Amino acid sequence: MDIVLDTCPAPECNLTPRDVSGLLDQLAAYHAHFVPAFARSDQTEHSEMYLRGLLSACERKSIEPMALHLGVPIRPLQYFIGQSTWPIEPIVAQHQLLVGSTLAEEDGVFLVDECGVVKQGHDSVGVAPQYCGSVGKVANSQVGVYLGYASHKGYTLLDGQLFIPELWFGEAYTDKRKATEMPTTLSFQTKPEIALELLRQAVARGSVRARWLAADALYGNSVAFRDGVAALSLYYFTAVSCDTLIWRRQVALFVPSYSGKGRKPTKLRLKTPANASYQVDFLAKRLPKSAWKRTTIKEGSKGPIVSDVAMVRVTEARDGLPGSRLWLVIRRNVADPSDVRYYLSNAPETTTEAELARLLGMRWPVELTFEQGKGEVGMEDYEVRSWQGWQHHMVMVMLAHHFLVWVRLEWFPIASVLSRSLQPWPSKKPKNGCVILVVRPRAILHRLRSDGLRVVILYSSGMLQI
Repeated sequence: MDIVLDTCPAPECNLTPRDVSGLLDQLAAYHAHFVPAFARSDQTEHSEMYLRGLLSACERKSIEPMALHLGVPIRPLQYFIGQSTWPIEPIVAQHQLLVGSTLAEEDGVFLVDECGVVKQGHDSVGVAPQYCGSVGKVANSQVGVYLGYASHKGYTLLDGQLFIPELWFGEAYTDKRKATEMPTTLSFQTKPEIALELLRQAVARGSVRARWLAADALYGNSVAFRDGVAALSLYYFTAVSCDTLIWRRQVALFVPSYSGKGRKPTKLRLKTPANASYQVDFLAKRLPKSAWKRTTIKEGSKGPIVSDVAMVRVTEARDGLPGSRLWLVIRRNVADPSDVRYYLSNAPETTTEAELARLLGMRWPVELTFEQGKGEVGMEDYEVRSWQGWQHHMVMVMLAHHFLVWVRLEWFPIASVLSRSLQPWPSKKPKNGCVILVVRPRAILHRLRSDGLRVVILYSSGMLQI
């Protein structure tokens, strides 16, 4: 029996031009939720202006172009992001409260991933030659670790922290740490450690309901990370490398009998030493044809992806001894059977195959969020060097992205009703010079812009350009 899934259904709808008139009022109402987090009126004013800049049609969303586009002084915005000492925590807490009210569902999924930005210089905090996913190789870059969230309603980012390479904590970088205002209390953390801390904080706030966490193999290969997720009463669904060791069935253990000499044995050992663990790719090659099911995962703007999927219960090997019983999910590319991915999950044995298969498609939203963040709300356009500047910019980017999701969810009921009443290509320019359309391909976006209209685009993924 085949499995066909829709992981994050994309809304199919159009809106009428009059629906755009309240956008600035909506942004003001959205921003009002964060006013109590700022100690001074100038911080409140500049935070709203910064949001407007990130949501504007300005092509490059660093501070100077945004200020010029909005017709406001440059220096106050620079100070607001780089030097003003407004705290991140209350902003993040309120942001997650709003995300919980707009997107949260009981079977929601926390998402963990990193995103890099290539940098030309060497003076920005945390910059170093390191793997940068945006270019697919080692590059001089900054890398942030992010916590996202996805449900059937949509997706956005919840929190983030800049990863600081270990070399930055050495004596040779003392002056750079001081120049970039790195907190003296900061110590080296791996990316899985940062991600787990962000997750713990989100769970402790309790604003966003979720049942799952999904992550790639960088995090799934960390036993400490997976154990930390499980300790938060969440089910993880993480990719792991092909050399991960398992047993297909439960393994018998025993404590050797005491011979009367030396120390009394206390450590468990395999009852059958020849019953060695083996790699997950070894198991994948030996599964019968009946174990595989053709699975169609509707991955939003990327289109349907068809894979052969096998799901089996296994025992994880840890230091040569059996650990927990887990789900091993194996995903094999139909067009290229040599392309095989492996996932481990601590979900209960009673979890349905359809639910596990759904999780296969639940990592794509965080990738789209990064793409949209960079392309639409200036995620990579910052020109700050300090630790505080990076954190301030990224939290404002998260607010901007979620505002777009918030508007889309508010407009969606109206749009659904009107979806059949608006022709996809207006024959003449509307009186107010504005047209709103739900679009997917970039080609449509360019075609709309070439018409000379002021275009508000409500992406099927939840993005909106003002």
